Amino acid sequence: MKTIKFFFVSVIALTFVACSSAEDERFEDNSSNFESIKSLYGIESVSNVADIGNVPSVTAEEMQGVLESLRQNGNVIRECKSENVEGYFGEDGDRQSVRMIAEYQARTRAGAFLEEFALCFSLNFNVDEDTVYYIGTTYSSSTDLFCWKGYGASLSTTVGGGNVFTAITHLYFRVSDQKDCLVKVPVDFKGNYNFNAGHGTYSFTLSNCHK
Repeated sequence: MKTIKFFFVSVIALTFVACSSAEDERFEDNSSNFESIKSLYGIESVSNVADIGNVPSVTAEEMQGVLESLRQNGNVIRECKSENVEGYFGEDGDRQSVRMIAEYQARTRAGAFLEEFALCFSLNFNVDEDTVYYIGTTYSSSTDLFCWKGYGASLSTTVGGGNVFTAITHLYFRVSDQKDCLVKVPVDFKGNYNFNAGHGTYSFTLSNCHK
């Protein structure tokens, strides 16, 4: 009887050991895959969360789906859209907002659809008697997969009356299957706009992608 009990105890113990080993291997595989994703897309860890706000929780695979969509569309050049708002600075001044919207579809590695999302960047100007005054920028996104942050933009003028602008923004993710760690991914924004011609182009690209 003691031999039988010992046998059952031994089987149970071995089962626990096997399950524990399998869990450890899965965790190591997930961690290894996550490190590969970080290296591939230039993902950075975040320590200071004071100014970020509420960051949605996603899995590493969902995050990769977002970043892969951005990577695949990094060379797409889009056309700016301009909007006028009269009287923004008095009767003689018109506010002009140059809006740049990029729409994407995030998918899993197996190709399953996750969610559509969009990044919208607006340059706000005041036009007064053919003189253009830069007011500021507006960043917005439509998604529950990440939080997008950008602060201002660098602007310069060209000889032909055009405006060139660049900005480094960040996507923030909270990765649920990596102990809810908070990470950010730098995204470059580049564009140009000619107020005389009423035309411009822009693009979004992952800053540190190695693929």
